[in-house]
Amino acid sequence: MLRCAVQSSASKLLKETCGYIKSLHQEVDDLSDRLSELMSTLDETSPQAEIIRSLLR
Repeated sequence: MLRCAVQSSASKLLKETCGYIKSLHQEVDDLSDRLSELMSTLDETSPQAEIIRSLLR
């Protein structure tokens, strides 16, 4: 009985962790899209563009 409960708990934790990782992955994709849009509107030589480039290094 205890082993079954432990497996059930571990399975639940794994599912929650996978869901969290998937949501983080989606956030990264969304931020990447936003950053691409932002960079496409900036002058490549602007101080703002340089700041963004330095943050990405």
